[in-house]
Amino acid sequence: MSVSHEGQDVARTVLDCLRNKLFLDGVTADTHLIESGLIDSVGFIRMFVVLEEEFGIEVTARDLSLDRFQNVASISRFVIEKLEEGGGSGKPVEAVRA
Repeated sequence: MSVSHEGQDVARTVLDCLRNKLFLDGVTADTHLIESGLIDSVGFIRMFVVLEEEFGIEVTARDLSLDRFQNVASISRFVIEKLEEGGGSGKPVEAVRA
């Protein structure tokens, strides 16, 4: 399965957020955030806030499923779904980054 250009941009931004805003040392695109112990319940809340701010989306209680937040790929899919359903800023990723 190929990843779209938009998906690559979102994945890159998610990874940057995990490393630079949540300070998760050693995280890679394939790191399982829960199994690795890199993120705990407080870390999840911080991650939701960062995703909301970075992408202009809203993470609601119905969105809370560990499957959606296992790694960069699953988080990126979640963000893209939220953006597509109108739950985001509608700005290109580059504009959201600025």
